[in-house]
Amino acid sequence: MLMPILGCVAGAVAVSLLVYVFLPKGREESDAIDRRLDGDDRGRSTTKKVDAAPKMSTPQLMSAVRKAAPKIAAPMSDEDQSRLRAKLASAGIRAESGPAVFLASKTILLLAGAGAALFATWFTNQTTMNIAVLTVFVGAIAFMLPDAYLSQTAATRAIKIKKALADCLDMMVIMVEAGLGMDAAIQRVGLEMNEAYPDLAGEFRIANAEMNMGLPRNEALENLAARTGVREIQSLVATIIQAERFGSSVGNTLRIQSDTVRTKRQQAAEEAAGKTAVKLLIPLILFIFPALMIVVGGPAAMTLMENADAIG
Repeated sequence: MLMPILGCVAGAVAVSLLVYVFLPKGREESDAIDRRLDGDDRGRSTTKKVDAAPKMSTPQLMSAVRKAAPKIAAPMSDEDQSRLRAKLASAGIRAESGPAVFLASKTILLLAGAGAALFATWFTNQTTMNIAVLTVFVGAIAFMLPDAYLSQTAATRAIKIKKALADCLDMMVIMVEAGLGMDAAIQRVGLEMNEAYPDLAGEFRIANAEMNMGLPRNEALENLAARTGVREIQSLVATIIQAERFGSSVGNTLRIQSDTVRTKRQQAAEEAAGKTAVKLLIPLILFIFPALMIVVGGPAAMTLMENADAIG
C-alpha cells in the first residue's frame, strides 16, 4: 500500500505546483498591467479601448510564472547563481527572473516525471524494484532536460554568432576607416545587422547601451565577450583593447581579425569536408555493402544450391 500512497502524493504535489505557477494570481497584477497599458495609450492617443471581457494574456502568464518561480526553485549560492546567469546569457536569456524560472522548471519536471513514471509502472504490475528504478530514472532524465535545452540553445547561438562575426567586422572596418569612432561603429553595426544577424547585433546594442550609461569601452567589450562565450569574440575584444592601449590602428586591427575569422571558417569547412568520407564508411558498411552482396551474390548462391540439390 505504500507505493500507491507515494504515487498519489507525488502526483498531487506536481499538479499543485503546475496549477500554482500557471493560475492567475488575482486582479492586483492584472489591474497594475491595465493601468500601465491605459497610461501608454493615453500617451499615444486620446482614445481608449475597453475590452469586452478580461483575459489572461501572455505577459500576465509569464508574470505569474516569474512570481511563483522563486518559491519553487531550489536554493543556490551566489557563485552558482552567477555561473547560471552566465550560462543563460550565453543562450540569449537575460531576464532578471531567468535563474529562478530555470530552477523552478527543473523542480516541476522532476516531480511531474517521477509521478508519471510511478503511476505508469504501478498500474502495469511491475515489481517494487522496477518501480523504484524507473521512477528515479525518469525523474532524473526530466530533471536534466532544462540543462540539455540550455546547452543546445547556447551552442546553436554560438554557431550563429561565429557565422555573423566576419560580416559584422567587415562593416565595422568600413565605418572606422570612413571616420566613425569605435563607439559609433558598434552602434551602427548593431542597428544595420539586426535583420541578418539578430544575435550578434543584439549583443552589440547591449554593449553600446552600457557605454552610453558611462561604462568604459573596455569593460563593455569584456562583458560582450563574457556574455557570448565565443572564443572568436574573446580574441577580438582582447585585440581591440591591446590596439587602443598601444596606440595601434583600430581599422587595421579589425581588418586582420576579419581575415583571421574568414580563414578559420574556411579551414573548418575543409575539415568538415575531409571528415565526410570517414563518416560515410559506417552507412556504407552497414547498409550498402550487404545489399550489394545480396544483389550480386544472391543469384549465384541460389544456382549453387539448386545444383547441390540436383547432385544430391
